Amino acid sequence: MNPLTKVKTRIFNISSKNTSLNGSFKSKLSISLPDLSFHEKIENIYFSIQHAEIPNSFYVVNYTNNTIVINSITYTIPVGNYNALTLITALNLLIPTYTITYSSITNRYTFTNATSFTINSSSTSKNVIGLGNSNETAVLVSSIYTLTLPYSVNFVPLPRINFKSNFFNFNNFNGVDFSNDLFLSIQNNTNPNSMIHYLNQTGIKFRVQDKNITTFVISITDDEGSLINFNNQDTRLSLQIDVEYIDLVNNSLTFRDLINKNSVA
Repeated sequence: MNPLTKVKTRIFNISSKNTSLNGSFKSKLSISLPDLSFHEKIENIYFSIQHAEIPNSFYVVNYTNNTIVINSITYTIPVGNYNALTLITALNLLIPTYTITYSSITNRYTFTNATSFTINSSSTSKNVIGLGNSNETAVLVSSIYTLTLPYSVNFVPLPRINFKSNFFNFNNFNGVDFSNDLFLSIQNNTNPNSMIHYLNQTGIKFRVQDKNITTFVISITDDEGSLINFNNQDTRLSLQIDVEYIDLVNNSLTFRDLINKNSVA
């Protein structure tokens, strides 16, 4: 009896429809798999995402970046997809005493008001409105306090979507939030309200340390590690588990033995 390594492959189609742990966000998924310990001589288990369908249903302005702080007073911007002009409309409702203009040449906002003001860097919308990491204080110009923000506005959607799980310990690294539980990063190259498609064209897979894998949690985040709000739209994943195991082969069988065995079968 000589050992022979064999591979058993299983495909699992997963949807956030019935696995979400964070309600309508649908970005924290609890995955349960059947027992993979079908053989006592399991050598290795490999995990991969073969393909994924992800809804581009998240907002440019969302719960992570929807506040503007002026004179230490926090104003909350309604979440949604904005451009440079529609955000001005939303801000006018929040701070009606301010006049906000947009320059298509510099791609920057200018705020004016009758009294002195400072826009604080604690504003979570700073990357959207072009604030930067420092407080900016208006200057008095012809009896009006004026402030042009130092950077261009940014209404670009999430550039990529990260899939993470602490269960696997793959030791991949994300240089933005310094996490090491990343196992897949997908480029967002579609328009809002469409589907992002991923296909594992390189055949990448990861070796799973725990051979008793049955349940684990997948988190879908932005680069900062914040869970994405998919607004109740479902993500679909096709997981592949490859199990390498040792099968004992009886090399003492003769050709006649194999023929007789097949004829009986």
